[in-house]
Amino acid sequence: MKLPFDLQQLQCFAMLADTLHFGHAAQRLHMTQSPLSRQIALLEERLEVKLFIRHNRSVSLTPAGTFLLHEARAIQHRAGEAAAKTQLAARGEQGTLVIGFTSSAAFELVPRLVQRHHEQYPGVSFVFKELLIEEQLRMLHEAALDVALVRPPVDPTQFESHLVMKDRWALAIPAGHALSALPKVPMRQLDGTSMIAWSPHSPYFHLMLERLYEAHGVFPRNIVSMSQIIAMLGMVRRGVGLAVVPYAAAMHAVEGIVIRPLQIDRKWEEEAALQIVLAWRRHEHDATVHRFVETAKHCLSIP
Repeated sequence: MKLPFDLQQLQCFAMLADTLHFGHAAQRLHMTQSPLSRQIALLEERLEVKLFIRHNRSVSLTPAGTFLLHEARAIQHRAGEAAAKTQLAARGEQGTLVIGFTSSAAFELVPRLVQRHHEQYPGVSFVFKELLIEEQLRMLHEAALDVALVRPPVDPTQFESHLVMKDRWALAIPAGHALSALPKVPMRQLDGTSMIAWSPHSPYFHLMLERLYEAHGVFPRNIVSMSQIIAMLGMVRRGVGLAVVPYAAAMHAVEGIVIRPLQIDRKWEEEAALQIVLAWRRHEHDATVHRFVETAKHCLSIP
């Protein structure tokens, strides 16, 4: 579609409308009167209207010219904004980030990252999607996410990653339960206890917890297996069983539930530490993503 005018014609029109004098307008535009007159004539021809009434030494605006002046100023302002925002986008300081995350990152890590990044780059907005880790990595590979907050490991041939959160295991207990009186619950107390287990669909938690049970000689009675913390806490509140969860779950503040740190044999503490990493595609070219990665590298969270 052929445009009715270009920004140069609009600039010439607005300057002449402001000065109402061809000589003064041409001088401010650093051009001679002849090309200025041609630009105005071409604009009037394309719009099929008269914008100025010519006098011997000056000009005046027609009603159509008065209307166009208001629109011209708005268009020039919008064009300037577009240019500035395009430059910001090229530097990663403008745009939208689509971020995948897990529920355990929602209450402390995600708000901390967003707050710090927004303080430095207020032109960047965010879209968040709470997803299972496998979904996040699939969508990240398909470019449906820009970055993902996931549990390690991630495929180093596809993604780069950086540690952004370290957590520890805790026990979700119904309020009033005997174990809720302990400041820390020894792992061996879970032997024979009715538990809400982690589903194999959450392999990071499921496999790590199975290894910890085996290492401590603990054999709980798993009543049901689930993959979402909120659902597990709901089961705990109803008295179905206890649940081993990340300590960050304490921030969910579910009424009727007490969260106590789980006491693990010292030799297993480091191996049992829970981690969340920020993952992004290898060879990522989007400067907005790289700016966010820079923020994340200075934002390690330890609940």
